[in-house]
Amino acid sequence: IVLEFDTSSGSSSPPRSMGWCGEDSVVMHLKNIGVLMVGPYGDWLRFPYGQDGNGEAKGSDSVYLVPEIDCCRVVTSSSVEILQRVPPGTSDLLRIGSIEPGALLLDASDAFDSGSSNADEAARSITQQEGLLEEAIRGCITAAVGEFDIKIQKRMLRAASYGLHFACKDENSPSRTTGRPSPEAVIFVKAARKLRVLNAVRRPATGFAMTSAQYDAVMPRGVVARLMAAGRPAQASSISEYLKLGRQVRDYARAMKAAAFVTSCSTLSSSNQIFSTLTDSQIAEKAIRIIRGEDKKHDDLVEKDTSTATPSPGMYASVALAAHRVGRRGVADLLIMLEQSPSDKVHALVSISSFADAAAVAARARDPDLIYTAMSAYEQGLSDKEDGKSSYITGIVNKFPMEAVNMFTSYHSRIGLLGGDGKPMINILLRRQKDAEAGSKMAKRALILGQSFSAVADNEKEAQKVEILKEASRIFGLGGKDCAFQKSCTDEYLDLISDQENLRRTYGSMEVAPPSSSVTGTIASILKYGAVDPRSVHRLFADADKLAKKYKISDKRLWYVKLQAFSESGQWAVLRNFADSRAKPPIGIKPFALAVIKGGQGEAELMHYISRMQGQSEGDDRYDLFCEARLWKKALEEAVKLGDGSKIANVRDSCNSPDVHRIADKYL
Repeated sequence: IVLEFDTSSGSSSPPRSMGWCGEDSVVMHLKNIGVLMVGPYGDWLRFPYGQDGNGEAKGSDSVYLVPEIDCCRVVTSSSVEILQRVPPGTSDLLRIGSIEPGALLLDASDAFDSGSSNADEAARSITQQEGLLEEAIRGCITAAVGEFDIKIQKRMLRAASYGLHFACKDENSPSRTTGRPSPEAVIFVKAARKLRVLNAVRRPATGFAMTSAQYDAVMPRGVVARLMAAGRPAQASSISEYLKLGRQVRDYARAMKAAAFVTSCSTLSSSNQIFSTLTDSQIAEKAIRIIRGEDKKHDDLVEKDTSTATPSPGMYASVALAAHRVGRRGVADLLIMLEQSPSDKVHALVSISSFADAAAVAARARDPDLIYTAMSAYEQGLSDKEDGKSSYITGIVNKFPMEAVNMFTSYHSRIGLLGGDGKPMINILLRRQKDAEAGSKMAKRALILGQSFSAVADNEKEAQKVEILKEASRIFGLGGKDCAFQKSCTDEYLDLISDQENLRRTYGSMEVAPPSSSVTGTIASILKYGAVDPRSVHRLFADADKLAKKYKISDKRLWYVKLQAFSESGQWAVLRNFADSRAKPPIGIKPFALAVIKGGQGEAELMHYISRMQGQSEGDDRYDLFCEARLWKKALEEAVKLGDGSKIANVRDSCNSPDVHRIADKYL
């Protein structure tokens, strides 16, 4: 227990509220007593808060105690007061008979002010002891900062100033430095600045009762922030300029002041019509001068700031938003034009629903994130119904810059190709009269749908694919002659899908004309199916020829397709008959022989095709085929016939047979 204090004699009920007052005092609110302040040694003071003149309680519930770091704030229904224990520095100076250095300096200063001849003698008595004068100056400054009474503040600061005169003249003073102010002088200036700010905010019109310790705790920036939060931006701006705070703090305070001015021009009562007749341009001009620090009307705390530095980013935008909130759209437009920060400018334009202008600013800044922000805000401001979506696309195409339109198209193209809603992509391309690109996007979406793996049944997927392709054909038709080729290709592909469905239905197998296969793939699948269903070979071959004729497959390409299909399905007899169907096939005999070698057929089957290659110009091909089939003796014989030594040497090097080596050496 630090201290016991009995309150039963004045009140039988417990305290309604209780809190610390600084570090060593307690304040209590008691019924029938009021507010009681108890010191560290049991001394107490009574303050009749919540009582009438006769000591009777009245409205005691309206008294609230708010502990602070060095005092206690008493809040009633009619006032806010501070209870604070007298600071030790003040007590040392003002105590009767005090012999502290600060008290002696204060007496000397008072004597000097009154014209007494003892003033100089009293002051010199302090300077006789080293360091005593500096201690006295600091004591007076500390006591002045802790005072609330302006007269006492001035009295103590005069005493400190009086002591500084002696310190400057004292050549033996340890704090004296040539060309530089003494530490006491620096402290004196800082204390004077602090007191001017504290006295300004303590005025009843401001109502910011604050102690020196609280000022030091929240720091000057905190004081400025609290003033702006309390709706006093003009005073906050004056204090920030006077204290020369950071540029951003000063700019923000001026912006808040300008915003308050713009707001006041629209909300003044009829008794104050001085600003109500100002035009938007006049209000904007005045706001700009405030933002730049060029306004003529200044608080007596500071001098006019003649700085011409560019305001911080976002200042014009924040004032413009304030103008927009009070219905001054013209002022907002004029101020936003001066904003230099693209980010702040875009967000301000979005806030006042100027989405196209915001996108234009973002496009000039080459910032895709800001462009997307403008488009997204524009979309959110419209209805979710079809009319809103149509208006959204129309607005993007007709009002937004080309960079935004391209981003919108690219975004929705990606969404559409990934299986999302492809309507916005198509609609915006059509509105931009890009029929070929719109049709191509739609056709590509159909092809991707056919190749995708999803839970949707193949029949449903194929039906969706056909519908999308029909829509693509319709879009190509809108392009006229410029899209005639694309429309023709799409229509042919639709016919191919129909033919493939008929073939699968006719033969009852998915191996015939599988979905998403090309014309060549469809013909090859029909021919390959002959190995599965030999009874339907003639009908299958007829359907393949019919399909090739319908889609104008060249004769040479068709022969290659049949060759590959027969060889891969193992229909070697059919392949031989097919090769023998013409004396001179359009693709030659060599591809047939290569297919036989690749298929692993015997020498007899290979010789059937090579025997047809008897031309003088086909000697090299015969040699290559024998080498490919690793028939080294026949390859050596062919090389000897050609009389090519390099070919003979190649056979010798590639073959390990002694007989072949002996014969090759003979000719080499």
